[in-house]
Amino acid sequence: MPAKADQQIAELLKPMLKQRLFVALSKAIGRPEEMQPFVAEHLAYMNHLENEGKLFASGPFIQEGVLVGDGLTILQTNTIEDARALMLAEPLIRRGLREFDLRPWELCEGRMTITLNASTSGFRLDGANLVIPNGGSEKS
Repeated sequence: MPAKADQQIAELLKPMLKQRLFVALSKAIGRPEEMQPFVAEHLAYMNHLENEGKLFASGPFIQEGVLVGDGLTILQTNTIEDARALMLAEPLIRRGLREFDLRPWELCEGRMTITLNASTSGFRLDGANLVIPNGGSEKS
C-alpha cells in the first residue's frame, strides 16, 4: 500500500512549479518611535529589491494602530546566503530595530491572477477585489 501512495504523491508533485524561494519573518524589537524615522529608507530599500527582481513579495502583518511592526518578506535569490545578506542590509534590521528568521521555501500550489491597467496604473488581484488606481488604495 505505501508504494501506491508514494506513486500517487509523485504524480501529484510532477507538474507543480516547485520554485525555491526564501521567506523571512521579521519581528520588531525596537519601539515604534525608534523605527518611524527609518520607514522611508526601509520602503526605498524594498522597492530597490523589487526593481532588481530579488523581491517576490513583502509586507507587514496587520496590527491595529501599528504602522511599523512585524512583517514577512519572500526573496528570489540563488542561495540562502544571498537572501541573508539582503535581509541584513535592510535598514531596520541593520539598525537592530528588527530581527528575522529566514527559511528556504518551495512554492508548489496557489493561484494568482492579476489584471493590470497600464493607462491608469491600476491593478486588481482576482479574489481580493482590491483595486489600486494611481498608487492609492480603495476597495471596489
